[in-house]
Amino acid sequence: MWDLNRLRIWRAVAATGSVVAAAKNLNYTPATVSQHITTLQKAVGAPLYRRSGRGIEITELGRRLADDSAEVFTAVGRLDDLVEGFRSVSRPRLRIAAFTSFNARLLPGIIDAVALEHPDLRFDIQLNEPAKNRRGHCLIEIRAEVPQDGENHLPEMTRIPLFDDDYRVVVPEGHRFAGRESVPSIDLEDEHWVDYDMWAGPSSKVVDHACAAAGFERRSFAACEDDFAALALIASNMGITVLPRLSTLQLPPGLVAVDLTDPVPMRRVVMHIRDKDAHLPHVRAFATATEEAVATHLTTP
Repeated sequence: MWDLNRLRIWRAVAATGSVVAAAKNLNYTPATVSQHITTLQKAVGAPLYRRSGRGIEITELGRRLADDSAEVFTAVGRLDDLVEGFRSVSRPRLRIAAFTSFNARLLPGIIDAVALEHPDLRFDIQLNEPAKNRRGHCLIEIRAEVPQDGENHLPEMTRIPLFDDDYRVVVPEGHRFAGRESVPSIDLEDEHWVDYDMWAGPSSKVVDHACAAAGFERRSFAACEDDFAALALIASNMGITVLPRLSTLQLPPGLVAVDLTDPVPMRRVVMHIRDKDAHLPHVRAFATATEEAVATHLTTP
């Protein structure tokens, strides 16, 4: 009957009193959170919440379920620590979650630096965008934030801002934008858009904010799960896409990235470190290597 992931989502909803707020904290979409709590309520067979205006009202049962299940997650955490302890006797493990462009462009250098200092360390690398992916217990999370939505603080983790990542429009070499130094965002209104984030994660929401600020709503004719698929479509002259600069550093042949203005879309990249593990030498080494890699990235033309 009990699905721990749904129960975890329900606890987040009960704690915030809002599906939208819980979705933001969990890096899920509101639709995904709604689906999970609806399924959980059906499994329980009694109301956990009621619709109230545009939000929800938690029932007494829903509140009790959220509160009393804390013991379940405490016990699961102890089991995780037990298993991890036995695994770490012979080989310590560092579980990291990040988004694709960070993993592709910055993570290799970070891991190389940490591995030199901790040669026996095993790295488990997971994706946290798209948010639909189910992930294990991570010691470090690298996340993208929407600056307009404010800071996102994860429970029992310390948030460390890393850098702001501006967006560029990516076009084929023969496109009318290709020879320009920059393009006003409004000029993208009538283009054929390829969306690289069909799950409406933080990186995609930044683009939505910029389009709204420029006075239009983008109309995508194709949506992909990652920038690699989107770039393949652009290379086939099917349209344009807008990507964070980090995703445009190693473009396939035949593609050009052009800066955007009025406004400049911008995401914030942050690192979250689990408080109870922050003292571990390999965790400290990863944090230091990440900050050094970011400093190098920001000073490289």
